[in-house]
Amino acid sequence: MKEKPKILIIEDDADLVAAMKLMLENRGFAPSVAYDPEEGKEKLISEKPDLIILDVMFGSRGESKGFDFAQEIKLEKEYASVPILMLTAINTERPSFKFSPETDGEFLPVDSFLDKPVRSDELIDKVEDLLRQKTSKWKNWPEKDT
Repeated sequence: MKEKPKILIIEDDADLVAAMKLMLENRGFAPSVAYDPEEGKEKLISEKPDLIILDVMFGSRGESKGFDFAQEIKLEKEYASVPILMLTAINTERPSFKFSPETDGEFLPVDSFLDKPVRSDELIDKVEDLLRQKTSKWKNWPEKDT
């Protein structure tokens, strides 16, 4: 059986998780799920994903644990090279406040952002681009179907 890129989704919205998992599986990825950063850390260690999709906010109080988690793993040598795609509703809720790896690269522990609501084509494009750019193992991941 052909090996598939392992994608770890760390997100607390079960409906969004189910949708993203299906989108990724349909494209040939092997997604796994954690519903908070603590569970995400356990799966990061046990599964060694090729890429992480990480929500910025967790819990009913909207704590920005996503950034804390990203900063923590980027400081660990073994995981520092794992690309992180951060999910955020910040850009759509407050359009004047926008993060960008291009302008905030040294500050940001993430490689790219994806706005909520998540669209399938945008998710797949970002995941494939990050895998090709940031990992040597998946540099030649198949191009999108035409």
